[in-house]
Amino acid sequence: MAAAKDQNAKDHVADRVNVIPFGPRKKAKTSPPDKEAVKLMVIADEIDAVILRHLNAETVDPRDLAGLLAHRLGTLMRHLDGKTRLWGVCEKVLKKQAAID
Repeated sequence: MAAAKDQNAKDHVADRVNVIPFGPRKKAKTSPPDKEAVKLMVIADEIDAVILRHLNAETVDPRDLAGLLAHRLGTLMRHLDGKTRLWGVCEKVLKKQAAID
């Protein structure tokens, strides 16, 4: 029952802010999963849970949350080497995910 409630909450937010759920992940049949990819998927799921929790509670406007995430990403990137190249990749991902251009 808790899973159905969680899915209903995700559906509600998805309708409101156009979040696209990934659904169950398929395991590769030919090779073991990449440990780094699995670790990143876990982190992504944790970030998604925080975002969805606040959107479902309607404690934050989605635009404000997007601005907050951009601020945190900029702060993180400030400390990285090769940030100009990384920014190019991030910009492409953001445009694609936001359906810009």
